[in-house]
Order: sequence, then C-alpha cells, then structure tokens
Amino acid sequence: MNGPIIIDAMGGDYAPLEILKGAYDAYIKYNAEIILTGIKDKIEKAAADANINLNVFKIRECSQEVLMNDHPGDVIKYKKDSSIYIGTKLITENLNSAFVSAGNTGAVMASSLFNVKRLEGVIRPAIAIIIPLTDKPVVLIDAGANADCKPQYLKQFALMGKIYSENILNIKNPETGLINVGSEEGKGNELSIEAFNLLKDFKEINFIGNIEGRDLFNGVADVVVCDGFTGNILLKSMEGLAGLFFKEMRQILTANFTSKICAAILKKPFKNLKKKFDYEEYGGTFLVGVNGIVIIAHGSSKAKAITNAVRVAIEGQKNNIIEKIAKQINNL
Repeated sequence: MNGPIIIDAMGGDYAPLEILKGAYDAYIKYNAEIILTGIKDKIEKAAADANINLNVFKIRECSQEVLMNDHPGDVIKYKKDSSIYIGTKLITENLNSAFVSAGNTGAVMASSLFNVKRLEGVIRPAIAIIIPLTDKPVVLIDAGANADCKPQYLKQFALMGKIYSENILNIKNPETGLINVGSEEGKGNELSIEAFNLLKDFKEINFIGNIEGRDLFNGVADVVVCDGFTGNILLKSMEGLAGLFFKEMRQILTANFTSKICAAILKKPFKNLKKKFDYEEYGGTFLVGVNGIVIIAHGSSKAKAITNAVRVAIEGQKNNIIEKIAKQINNL
C-alpha cells in the first residue's frame, strides 16, 4: 500500500502558490494522500488566493523556510523546523511514503542523508534525471549531487541508473555508457580511466564503454554515467541550448508573411517538440541511494511540474524501487 506524498510547500521560486496548485491537481488526478510541510499562514493565504480547499490535505506546520542560498550544513544545524528538514523526517514516520521538493537541492540532499539515511551499502546517493533526447529517453546519473567522485561511486551510479531505467522507463537490460573525452579505452582523466576499468568487468550492467558528449544526443546509451560536476554542466547546457533553439526558431518563423504561413503549418509538430523538452512534463528527479523516495523538482517548477513530480513519486512507490536498489546493492 502506498503511503502519503509529502510536499515541501515552501520550496521553489513560485512557492507556496504554485506548489499548492500542483498538489491539489495531484490530489484530484491521482487520488493521492498529501501532506504539506510549511508555514501555515502562508499556505492558507495561497490557498485562499487559488480558491483551494485545504481540507483535502494534511498540514505539518513549520516555522522556518530554507532559502536557495542557504548552506546545506546550516539547514541541518539551524533550520530543523523548516519544510525541507521536517519533510524528509516524515518519510521515516510514514511507511512507503515519498517527499517532493522544488527547494534548495543541497538542503534536500543533506536533510535526506541526515534523516532518511543511505541504503545499506550505498557510498553516495546520486541524482538520476531523464533526458528526452531520442525516441527512447536516457537516464543521466549523477546530475549534480556529487561534484567530487571516486571510481567506486561511478560504479554504484551505473547500477542504480540501470535499476532506475528498468523500473521507471521499462527498458530491459539498458546499455550503459561512461561520459569521457574519447571513446577509446585509456582515454580521459584518472577518474575516468579507473571508473572504466571497474565498469568493464562489472557483470551486473550492460556496459558499452566510453561515450563522448555528442553520443549522448544520439541515443547510443540508455544510461549515461558521470560525476555530478560534469553531469550538472551537461544538464544546464542542454537546458540553455533548448531555450536558445526555440527562441531562434520563433524569430525565424515570425520574420515575414511566408515564414508565418510555414509556422502555422508546423505549429503542432513544434508544440509537440517543445513539450518533449519541457522539464515540467517530467516533474522531478529521483535522489537514488537514500532509504526512501525523494523527488527533487526544478527550482522554477509551477503547478504542472509539481503534479508530475507527484506522479514520478507514485511510480517509484508502485515499482518498489527502493527495495530493488537495496537488494541489488546488497547482492554485491
């Protein structure tokens, strides 16, 4: 039986109004049991503005907020009555529950490690994000949780990425590649070379070797493994490139009368393409490796993204992804 979805009502650029809208839509769409964490006065005001009946939620009142520039360690020390800290703590008190936040990523990770703990055997949790680059989506892991990595971390990321791909994207025996500056064995820095040597003999995954950055866009691999520093730069670069592409196309297709006619013809295909690259469609990403379902949503999430983040959390619950990761890690 699925437990409640705990939502950080104070996290993100548009909190709490858009968070509440998304939570309410998720309640209607998925009949989800939802617990909101946050400052009650602000939640009530936002609910009144959006004409939302708060009686459909449970509210765990908090007195503190975590700002985007707050240091994760300071949250653990000085903001234990914040929506993020309390939200992660509630996971341990509610069986098969999940936590969703669009707030400070570092604070979510630190609070999760402090309250939810790592799965036994996991060295470092990682952020697994779905990249909709080809006809089949790609899992990028790590997308920003660990800037400094050791080869053993990347080995575990590969296994957790495989489990994520199999259970969330339903890709059987996903092909796994290691991001590097060249495809040949022996390429790259010390981390890449040592990680390659670990992965090539790792029978638990379908390792296809090194892949270059351009290969990521060709769907060469189903799971792409890298350190969090590289992964986050890749992710942000892709977001910026997608924004630039659609901006340029808009200018081209509205430049003159002829191009406007073309734009009218191509309106639906371009709308579908834009939807494919819209982070709100994917909702949020798993922090894999902790002993509970933690979903990190984009800081700019509006209602649609929060609703879809709840959907992702429910998929994790239904697929028992925590138990599956724990079992395979322990089997090593």
